[in-house]
Amino acid sequence: MSREIVANGTGLNAHGRLETRTDDAFAEAEREGLMLAAKVRTLALVLIILWAAIDDGSTGLAYAYAMAEISTFAVLGLLQYFSAKQRFHMHILKYVFVGVDCIMLTLVLSTDNPFDPSGIPAAIAMDGSRSGYFFIFLLQAAFSLRPQLVAWCGLCIVVARTGMLLWFTSQPGVFTNLDLPLQTFDMLLEARQDPNFVFLGFWATDILVTLIVAAGLAVVVRRYRRLLESQLVAERTRASLSRYFSPNVVDHLSASDQSLATVQQQDVAVLFADIMGFTELCESASPETVVAILREYHNRLGQTVFDNEGTLDKYIGDGLMATFGTPQPHSGDARNALQCATEMIAALDEWNAERLVAGEKPVRVGIGVHYGSVIAGDIGNERRLEYSVIGDTVNIASRLEQLTRILDTPLVVSDSLIKAIIKNGHDEPRLLSRLTEGDVQQIRGRDSGVAVWTFKTK
Repeated sequence: MSREIVANGTGLNAHGRLETRTDDAFAEAEREGLMLAAKVRTLALVLIILWAAIDDGSTGLAYAYAMAEISTFAVLGLLQYFSAKQRFHMHILKYVFVGVDCIMLTLVLSTDNPFDPSGIPAAIAMDGSRSGYFFIFLLQAAFSLRPQLVAWCGLCIVVARTGMLLWFTSQPGVFTNLDLPLQTFDMLLEARQDPNFVFLGFWATDILVTLIVAAGLAVVVRRYRRLLESQLVAERTRASLSRYFSPNVVDHLSASDQSLATVQQQDVAVLFADIMGFTELCESASPETVVAILREYHNRLGQTVFDNEGTLDKYIGDGLMATFGTPQPHSGDARNALQCATEMIAALDEWNAERLVAGEKPVRVGIGVHYGSVIAGDIGNERRLEYSVIGDTVNIASRLEQLTRILDTPLVVSDSLIKAIIKNGHDEPRLLSRLTEGDVQQIRGRDSGVAVWTFKTK
């Protein structure tokens, strides 16, 4: 049966789906970050309220008005929290909330308390210490892990502070250092005594610091996001690889730039294992029991593959296919394949002992192993890719597994595998002593036969 490799730009759509999943993960992290930021913001405002309660000298309605202003920001924080928690249009609202926060703080800092007759002089309102409250919003934006939101918050702060400057300089009696007849130190010092004097240098410093801090935070958030994204992709790749490869192979692939999509021809050992009489074994069993048997069978045999540095190519119903020497061939691949096969038999014997105690039927397995040349790489199309091997070696290993029923043995291996073991100096007496050299067997689909070895049953 011929099989074909699709050798095109494999993985493009798969990579796109991985990026989509990564974006979804970041969206969830961003949502959780916004919720955390809203909590931090509320805590900060509570502390500000407590400090204001101690430091604010106003009383009566003036004091209540000041507390109401601060409480308004707490309410906005709660709205942001619940919007993020309910995923309510957060892709738009997170930007709206930042803008609303900056507008509200600008109004609070720019308008007088109607119940406080003293009013706020322009010089105090434009003082840099009061503008420090804007940085709470910048901190909150950084929690989102989205550099665009941090940059947007920085821009909103710049616009807000500039709006405050334009508002105060348009009021009667307010003047700046540009209005001074002479730009001398003495005249500037004298002007600073006037509560209606606004020094533009302080405003410029505020804007510069805001831009630097916002840009710096945006870069840090972007860098952190990229590092987190790289780690996320690496962990997902590692988790995906661990489904098929042994831990040491996963470590090798994770630490190198080797691509599984590269098609190559190489010598590997191929192992097929299949349950004998599976239909009879499960004919009276419930679906749940059948699935439980398969899971236990796959777990036990799959673990032996990983223990012997093999690659779990696929599960095929009540059978499995494993390779030894993929993606990177080694001199011990043939030996590892035979060791894996004998450990599979031992694992089945142990399982059958447990099943016998439980009054259940034993599970018999047929295993075929062959060593030879294969073509390895990503096989499939852009919607479904699978790293696998194809070639005559795969077909022969499958036929050897089928021979176990005819030869009444749990294991049939090809002479090619034994020769590869001996050639590479891994002809351990303990390992080979369980095998008996057999005759040349005819393989369906081949003109020439295959010399085989069979497992000695005790």
